[in-house]
Amino acid sequence: MTPVTRDPGTATTPRADGATWRSITPGPAELDPRGYARRRGLVERGLAILAPVVLIGLWQLLASGGTLESNYFPAPTTIAASWGELIESGVYQESVVASVQRIVIGYLAGSLSAVVLGLLIGSVRLLRVALEPTIAALYTVPKLAILPLLLLIFGLGETSKILLVALTCFFVVLINTIDAVSGVSPRYGDVGRSSGASRWATLRHITLPAALPQTITGMRIASGLAVIVIVGAEFVAADAGLGFLVWNSWNLGVPEHMYVGIVSISVIGVIASMLLRGLEWLLTPWNR
Repeated sequence: MTPVTRDPGTATTPRADGATWRSITPGPAELDPRGYARRRGLVERGLAILAPVVLIGLWQLLASGGTLESNYFPAPTTIAASWGELIESGVYQESVVASVQRIVIGYLAGSLSAVVLGLLIGSVRLLRVALEPTIAALYTVPKLAILPLLLLIFGLGETSKILLVALTCFFVVLINTIDAVSGVSPRYGDVGRSSGASRWATLRHITLPAALPQTITGMRIASGLAVIVIVGAEFVAADAGLGFLVWNSWNLGVPEHMYVGIVSISVIGVIASMLLRGLEWLLTPWNR
């Protein structure tokens, strides 16, 4: 709660016990709550932008002064120039498209199937009791550890990399969806059934909305993991993609190109998280 502002210039009023009441005036949050929230949001966004700007500026200063070794930490201006070169040659666009395509296809396949299966398992106690230990055991297996198996079965093509992303996202979203559905109060279902709602209607209109916030949280976590695993896969089993760009730049001794790939990977992760936050805002207006 935002404290109201005291007005030291106002008169005091005596109380029955001899003490005095001091009048107070409302603060900015009480007088204009929407404007206050808007101004506070602008300040917070400004601080979020300021932090990386200061970091990049410090990096540039230290690199230009020779404090940082250019073979390891090239100046941001050098990285920006090499970024332009990669764009002009078309290598950058090819790398971004390859990685994003693998991430999107694998993410959608893994996440959507996990939501459907999670709703089913979370709604049926016997299924949950029978399958949760197996799901927990499979979840703990590092997904990059099964990449050699996927490569053995499906070869070096796109299928193995997309499946790796799908499996990574699947278990994260599945566990969050099961927990979200099983955590919905049984009273909500009782209300639906007492109103004559079918099991499907109860699941669609009561259980799913109640489970959505935690489910989307799992989807946000999965999006970050999808970016991580596809980069790892592209290190060893790709001839295009941002992971391949980073690895190949390291092999060729071109650190500025390597940083272009690293920054691009980070930007993709941030954009994915922002899109899912927007999806949560649209689908869960009651949770804003």
